[in-house]
Amino acid sequence: MKYATSISVSDAKSLAACARPASCLPPSGFTDMADHDIASAFRSCPRRPRIVVIGGGFCGTVFVMHLLRAAPGLLAEISIVEPRGSLGEGLAYGTRDPEHRVNVAAARMSLFAETPGDFHEWFVATHGDRDDPASVVESVGVYPRRAAFAGYVRTRLCEARQHAQAEVHHVHARALSAQPLANGFTVTMEDGRRLNADWLILATGHPATEPPAPLRALAGDPALIDNPWSAEALRAIDADERVVVVGTGLTMGDVLATLRTQGHRAPALAISRRGLLPRPRTVVPVEPTGDFTDPPERCASALLARVRRAIAVRVAAGRPWEDVFDALRAQGRAVWSALPVADRLRLLRHAAPFWDVHRYQCAPQIHARLRGDLASGALIVRAASLRGAERGEDGIRLRLHARGAPAEEEFIHNCDRVITCTGPGHRSAIARNRLLKSLAEAGSIRADGFGLGIEVDDRAQAIGADGRAQERLLVVGPPARGTWGELMGLPQVSAQPREVAVNLAHSLSDQSFLQEQLPA
Repeated sequence: MKYATSISVSDAKSLAACARPASCLPPSGFTDMADHDIASAFRSCPRRPRIVVIGGGFCGTVFVMHLLRAAPGLLAEISIVEPRGSLGEGLAYGTRDPEHRVNVAAARMSLFAETPGDFHEWFVATHGDRDDPASVVESVGVYPRRAAFAGYVRTRLCEARQHAQAEVHHVHARALSAQPLANGFTVTMEDGRRLNADWLILATGHPATEPPAPLRALAGDPALIDNPWSAEALRAIDADERVVVVGTGLTMGDVLATLRTQGHRAPALAISRRGLLPRPRTVVPVEPTGDFTDPPERCASALLARVRRAIAVRVAAGRPWEDVFDALRAQGRAVWSALPVADRLRLLRHAAPFWDVHRYQCAPQIHARLRGDLASGALIVRAASLRGAERGEDGIRLRLHARGAPAEEEFIHNCDRVITCTGPGHRSAIARNRLLKSLAEAGSIRADGFGLGIEVDDRAQAIGADGRAQERLLVVGPPARGTWGELMGLPQVSAQPREVAVNLAHSLSDQSFLQEQLPA
């Protein structure tokens, strides 16, 4: 088995079909970085710092890209540990289903705040709109397939690598455990090989979906599909099988689009506690409006009231509510961090479902399909919660409680398949990930207090069991949400790895760590 491959100029040439004219490329560095000072420091290093990134999905790949751009003179060995064959995909962009599309217009999906139209320009330059005419939605924008965005991310990584001095390797393996050393970490792969790291970057992304407790009685039953991204499992569903989807968010839309494309005919029932569906994209250009940080609210109810007032003012002026949500999204980190812990928990408990359906809107193509299915009766949405599940004479027997019904009242629904679309299981992410579990057992990380992931400080340094920040253990992407706030969608999920990468570039320019030698 090939263990590691270098990402080099040859990789960029292999993406020639994705390349853009040089004049279209974003700047190779950032204007706020003293790149020449960092570069000169690295050239005098007696040993190259070793950086190991766990996870080569979107966040891990983007982190490395931003690190290379922030310090093109960096003489380092960077290993991206990712079992998938390609970088930049992860859970979100690894799908090969042509029906799965980005849910933000390409014109707003850049990896660089200074060039907001970068992805759209790349997509057009590589003839993506011509090869995928359904990506263009009149009066709304361009919504490419998600696999196209992964190609864009890989292209930008290869371009950054061409102009950088660091050695970058894709390690095709799954990390099994990590143990702290005196001045770093050692990472063990499933095949027994080891990597030593001066800095360890956790970019583990979204954990797998965890089925609701009432469905655990079906564990091992092929009727339960607890991985909605498994193309093989969805292909096994016959055209006339009765399907129940648990969860009514964006994943539900993707799953139903896949089923309809492969010929599924029977009506599907989708349930969630509130029966909320993602909102469609507005056709009106959004103008972020409102300041929720001056001063920030210290009470969850006061924050919600303030948001509602701001929305009412915009709607009265003939503007969409998205204006306020765009401003709130951009200010999310400051708004979140200003709230006491008890109020953050209160928001998660009561407001998160409403935030999700407004913040993560449907791609127009998916929304049109859902609207058609609802109108024809091919899709039925119920606000109901699961009380129990068991195999009966007529397939799977679900016990459900309708929202608003008396507590003791239940109804029965029989089906052939149950598909879990309740989202990533962040609350149990550490316990279910062997590498994270090993770090927790060693006292290097601990869960945050919100059930969102790993506790970190405002520099994304993991907080150990002793409450102290781990300078050489950084967390990028969704697992850092407990501190950083909204880290689920662009641009925040790209901005955070960039900030962490720039901070690390400055730290690495200090040569003092080179006196602390790790094992060869």
